[in-house]
Amino acid sequence: MADPFSIITGSFGLAGAIAKVSVIIVEFSRDARDAVTDLDALSVEMQALSNLLNPLARSISGSAGTVPTILITQVNTTLTGCEAVIQQIEDKIQKYRRDRVFSKVAWAMFGQTDTNKLRTSLEYYNTALNLGIHAISVHVLLPSALKVRY
Repeated sequence: MADPFSIITGSFGLAGAIAKVSVIIVEFSRDARDAVTDLDALSVEMQALSNLLNPLARSISGSAGTVPTILITQVNTTLTGCEAVIQQIEDKIQKYRRDRVFSKVAWAMFGQTDTNKLRTSLEYYNTALNLGIHAISVHVLLPSALKVRY
């Protein structure tokens, strides 16, 4: 069962994974110049995801006892999905890096399609996490906004 602290630790873990894969992408793009455009698009999506992690952790830490379990579970599941996609990105790029001669041919045949699919997955998770942050914020802020102060 997910709790608010699992989201916070998941956010930090995902940030670390994104940083690691970002370095791998930069290194690979030096070797495979044909892949730069595809890798740049992937990097932009990873950066957008990374930019959501701090607000997510802050919104959860400030509202630990008030967020419904179902919402915490959904956000935690989304974070887990993000981590899986980031791991797939790392695996794919490492595969293309292993054989420099084959990597150019393989990238031309499969790499662009692979990265586009993974980038689309990251777009989905970015949207889902953004909605999660908004849902948490609304859930936390709405009750206090509805209180009438005299």
